[in-house]
Amino acid sequence: MATNIENIPDIMRHHKWAVGAALMDSWFSRPVNVAPKYGPPNTTTVTMNWVLSFLRAKRIYDKLVADRIWANSAAQAEIVKMLRRNRLILQNVCYTKSFGRLSDPVPRQDPDYINQRALGMSTDLDDLNAALANFVFNVVVAGTIQTTNTIGEYRVEITEVGVYAKDSYDFVGSQFLGYWDDSDNSVSMSNPFSGTEIRNQDFRDWRAANSKGGDFQIFSDLKRTVLRTPDVFTFK
Repeated sequence: MATNIENIPDIMRHHKWAVGAALMDSWFSRPVNVAPKYGPPNTTTVTMNWVLSFLRAKRIYDKLVADRIWANSAAQAEIVKMLRRNRLILQNVCYTKSFGRLSDPVPRQDPDYINQRALGMSTDLDDLNAALANFVFNVVVAGTIQTTNTIGEYRVEITEVGVYAKDSYDFVGSQFLGYWDDSDNSVSMSNPFSGTEIRNQDFRDWRAANSKGGDFQIFSDLKRTVLRTPDVFTFK
């Protein structure tokens, strides 16, 4: 007998994949939505502490911190764009202004992220794969901008960095999601005899048949770090 995809969250809970189960339950319960960024985001289920409890995610996070990706040339260019967008670059006046809204809800900060690192889908059978699969770490910054003694030059000092996980919970494309069996709660990514093959299309078909199933964005909380030594650059 084919596995009922509505039972997949229970299979996840059997394997103690509580976060993956909660996110899928949310998708099943939501009104139809095929544009994740226009639905209400989920901001409470995924935490950075939980994400970083998985070694493959922590390696990516540790590398972005070691590389200080908020201070490289690409990030500097994005910071300047962010400052212009927020009207913090003033002409013909001497000033010092702070920037960064790291206390704001993460979705409000998301338009101002200045660099990111991606984590691709793994074949590991764990809660991280069940919940997020492919996702990104986005980086936001806070600090000050001020004019210098050189006409038309500005000095930026980055004093704090925030990192959060972001994903789009949707079933676009033909992605293979494993073999699932709700008779014995088994799941496999490689054994076709261990259950029903599940793909993204199965969830789209369920949505069409049930007039429910809403895509949404996921934001974790923000992991904030005050820099011991601020990163500084100038631009004109």
